Amino acid sequence: MLRDIVNQVTKTLKDGGARGVYSAFDAQPVGKKGEFFTVIGIRSFETLNPVYSAFTVYFPFRADIEIKVFSPEDSPLERLYSYYDENIEKSVEGMSGLGCRLSSLSVKHDSNINRLVLTCVMSANGIKKVERRGN
Repeated sequence: MLRDIVNQVTKTLKDGGARGVYSAFDAQPVGKKGEFFTVIGIRSFETLNPVYSAFTVYFPFRADIEIKVFSPEDSPLERLYSYYDENIEKSVEGMSGLGCRLSSLSVKHDSNINRLVLTCVMSANGIKKVERRGN
């Protein structure tokens, strides 16, 4: 289910015009990810009691989705904010299938890669539907 959420957010961002979108499960080196790149991960995840029907099981869940946007080396903060506004924010607001709200937004400098990193945490809730199989 975690990979499904990450894949949905990744697809949504790419469809919205973001370039260089990767999942947290990706092991590609930073140097090969491009000028601006975005990494999608799950900060926390919780499933609630499943709901059963005759042919389907519904799994309600809550998740904190972490979206990290990395700027080019030595890029000004305004450029990072502009990229986020144009390529990330609008896509996240329109995510279908997930009830999302922005819960935090922060910017820090990562001295290991000499880049600014904008971290956006979205609180999301949704339902995963699984068809029941007969025995």
